[in-house]
Amino acid sequence: MANAIAHTPNWSLSALTTLYELSSIINIADNNQPCVGALKYITRKLSGSAAIIRLISEEGWMDLYASYGMSKEQNSDLQHTPIERSLFVYENQSIKEIRRSPASTLIDDKNAEMISIPVRHHGHTLGVLNIFVPAGQLYLDEETALMLLAVGQHFGLAIEKHRMDNVARQKLIQEERNMIANELHDSLAQTLASLRFQVRVLDQTLQPTSDYMAITSLEQVEHGLEEAYTDLRELIAHCRGSIEQQGLIPSIERVVSKFREDTGIHILLQCECQDPDVPANMEMNVYRIVQEALTNIKKHSNAHIVRVLLNCDNNGRFRILVENDGRGFDKKAIENKEGQHLGLTIMQERARHLGGQLRIESELEEGTRIELKFRYRREQAE
Repeated sequence: MANAIAHTPNWSLSALTTLYELSSIINIADNNQPCVGALKYITRKLSGSAAIIRLISEEGWMDLYASYGMSKEQNSDLQHTPIERSLFVYENQSIKEIRRSPASTLIDDKNAEMISIPVRHHGHTLGVLNIFVPAGQLYLDEETALMLLAVGQHFGLAIEKHRMDNVARQKLIQEERNMIANELHDSLAQTLASLRFQVRVLDQTLQPTSDYMAITSLEQVEHGLEEAYTDLRELIAHCRGSIEQQGLIPSIERVVSKFREDTGIHILLQCECQDPDVPANMEMNVYRIVQEALTNIKKHSNAHIVRVLLNCDNNGRFRILVENDGRGFDKKAIENKEGQHLGLTIMQERARHLGGQLRIESELEEGTRIELKFRYRREQAE
């Protein structure tokens, strides 16, 4: 804000008040939504109906960052869009940086116009602020235009601060995950490895003299320790880092292949998609949901056949289906045992992070069906 004021010594009290109040709203905002309250404020200040901030992604697309006054359908449509030419004109601190255009170029509203303002931080353009106002009712004089440029800089500062805070938070989380993984490796993993060895030696020692029941029970203990050790190793690997983005289909193929190798259960993978391109964080959530579903089948279902289906269409609608012919479970009984089935809860949370829905259907002796639906559309750039 200081730089903007330095170039414009004749700010009116109204413009200064607007920038001060906007800055205050951003500074006290929820860390998860640093710009929503400020969007509401500036929209009402201009007698508008809605506003959005879209940021330029590393791949050169426009991703929705925050919105006010938009419907769920509009937010979904604007989640990932191609960069439109001349969103704003690149000039140094001049009215030409503000662009006015019909709102219908972006949303279905013939009675509104769209004001496009660059969102910048230290001279670098992060994205664009679009404010939707009644057509022809906003007088965009030089002071108002310069004030809106300063507004864009405020949003740019808030967004960059939020990004840096997230980077620092993710670093702390990763450091803590690594510490937990190291502790698990140096304590519990070593203990389990020692127990596996001792039980194996005991089994070999008792084989010539013990009865069938004792040997069978000992082998079950040994098998249980093997499974616990394998699960722990996978947990340690998961804590130490996430998979790199390699494509949604290869990720699912990998988890299906591992399931087949570990269990020997007949599993069928059907991909009715052509190389869907989704961001790494979405790919990770889908991968973990499928992984958890297959882990539950491995541990609990006693299934003979498993099917995994990946389907998507041209409108960016995705459907992931994991079903099996195993023993199934009583869904109501599971839901009543709060806290005992954390895996299912985490799957639901991951589905919400995708902006989608997870449906679980199961009955005793009738198998289980898990269906994930979400939407992500990557438009082709012109």
